[in-house]
Amino acid sequence: MAMPLIQTVYQDITLFLVKNKELLFNERDFQMHLAIYLRATGNYDDVDVEYYVPQKELGNYIWDNELKIDVLVRKNKEYVPVELKYKTKRVTKTLLRFGEKIANIEVLKNQGAQDLGMYDFWKDVRRVELVRKRFDAVKNGLAVFVTNDSIYLNPSRETSNNKAFNMNAGVHGKQKHWKDCNSTCARTHKNFEVEKEYSIEWYESVYEDVKFHYCIVKI
Repeated sequence: MAMPLIQTVYQDITLFLVKNKELLFNERDFQMHLAIYLRATGNYDDVDVEYYVPQKELGNYIWDNELKIDVLVRKNKEYVPVELKYKTKRVTKTLLRFGEKIANIEVLKNQGAQDLGMYDFWKDVRRVELVRKRFDAVKNGLAVFVTNDSIYLNPSRETSNNKAFNMNAGVHGKQKHWKDCNSTCARTHKNFEVEKEYSIEWYESVYEDVKFHYCIVKI
């Protein structure tokens, strides 16, 4: 019996994250390397990036920005959308360019704003839910989060504004609301709910001596 497509995609992405030894500089770098890897597996009829979905087609889509799925794979008539997040803290290294070593180069930026990074991850989960609900050819999807910032792995205090958006290991509730409805975050990033409780499990990988953590949530 053939393996479900979602499981094949999950395993291939996991293998990429385990096998990769190259330091990826940003989310776009991650997106393109992953897409090339997935195409090279030969497991799919098509692998696309920045796959545009008109938001008017998605019921209860509360955000202003258009939806462009980071990576979309297709096998026969089934599609699996994959949303990616790559959040970093600052790393400086010696960089080899054109055969010369250049010292003290910032290869990863300090992105900070971890509360909004968590929000964006759960937003990805919700957007994949909406795509699956609208299109019969989408049975499942994935939300992938990769970071060298350990703050994402830790639970916030009970009084923290972003408590509902935590990403620590374990089961997380459906309601994604800011604790302070009058905060700047609440005004600029709308509250929402996901369809069910999701469980997060973190794994570790090392790229060019930089420790990264990743999680993959099936939707």
